Amino acid sequence: MAMEYWWFWLFLVLSYIARGLWLTYVQEYFKRKDIKPRLFEIKIPREVQKNPRAMEQIFMSIHTIRNAPTTPQDKWWQGEVTMWFSLEIASHGGEPHFYIRIPSRHRNMIEAAFYAQYPDIELAESGEDYVSYLPPTYDRLKEEGYELFGNELILKKPDAYPIRTYSDFESQLEEWQLDPISTILETMAKVKPQENLWMQIIIRPTIDDSWKKEGEKIVRELKEKSGRRQIQTPLGEFVMIDRSPGEIEVMKAVDKNLEKPGFYTLIRYLYIAPKDIFDKNFGQRGIISVLNQYSSESLNQFKHNIKAWTNANIWFWPHLFPKKRLRARQRRIYANYIARKMYDETFMGAILNMKFFHWGIGAQKAVEGIGLFKLREFVLNTEELATIFHPPMKVVLTGPLIKRTEARKGGPPAGLPIYGEEGEKLPG
Repeated sequence: MAMEYWWFWLFLVLSYIARGLWLTYVQEYFKRKDIKPRLFEIKIPREVQKNPRAMEQIFMSIHTIRNAPTTPQDKWWQGEVTMWFSLEIASHGGEPHFYIRIPSRHRNMIEAAFYAQYPDIELAESGEDYVSYLPPTYDRLKEEGYELFGNELILKKPDAYPIRTYSDFESQLEEWQLDPISTILETMAKVKPQENLWMQIIIRPTIDDSWKKEGEKIVRELKEKSGRRQIQTPLGEFVMIDRSPGEIEVMKAVDKNLEKPGFYTLIRYLYIAPKDIFDKNFGQRGIISVLNQYSSESLNQFKHNIKAWTNANIWFWPHLFPKKRLRARQRRIYANYIARKMYDETFMGAILNMKFFHWGIGAQKAVEGIGLFKLREFVLNTEELATIFHPPMKVVLTGPLIKRTEARKGGPPAGLPIYGEEGEKLPG
């Protein structure tokens, strides 16, 4: 009987595919037409008096200008998607530079937020993207004698578990103040003149509290698991025990993490160097070892996404054609870095972006336990982001490490428009 209605099931399948293809098309059109990204270099003054808490306020301002489709027309005809921002630290031969890439319509708001927190800082629009210093494709890069290692990092545990943040590095005594970004800058400054080490943190504001609901579920499970309970001793006796101090601290940390606005986050990095000086060990372990300072065994930490990294040999599944798989992974991550690409919005988008020898879908499963059809990035809140990316404080000995502005700025330009020029379309 079911075979008599094969046409009905075929219609449903084709309708699903057509729906996905249309949504992917209109979203790509929206990205090309409306986002119009612009790259700014963040030029650091000779002294930054403020700690990362000031950068957290900037992230809170960014979160307030988030956009999202509110009607079926916005989603299915306009193809509106939540816009994203790219925070970048790039070292060219040992000289680190800070960048931020933003949608054009948000330029004035971002400038106002930076100048409010860092009056001496300078946001200078880059006339040329620093990635253009190297060939535009991986194949051209290879032809010119370069090697590449890259990866996209993931969290070891669900989003609700926080990493260590700047508040864990603070001290009442100035001489004991630590700036967590100093290790990143030191690592970036160690690269040789012909080497490049680039890191981008792409963020997109969360629109709803779905990630917090998942976190609240984890808190409930922790309370049930670690509450007052009865256990049996090795001697066979039953005793009642309470929560341990460590269990209480974990619950407090998770609760605190859920209090602040969150951003879907993707951390991607590239290490590029001429073949004769290329150090794969540094590429594989340099950035991850730097970010290990934010690790907590009882809470969360970053780790390699082995489905995305540029490692492929006969020992890794599917075991066949390791050189071709490696080349496909290198092409994918190099192109995605240059485009500042986030994960695909739709499953059909992921299907269309498949490449021979590297489908890329598994690489987008950013959190352990998330199913194949739920493609998304992990979530970091404003405090976690400010810990990883902020102008270095004065306690960091960065004089020889990064180029600084010599003149002290008098503050933001008078009358700087916050919500855009007259006639500019405001975010939805």
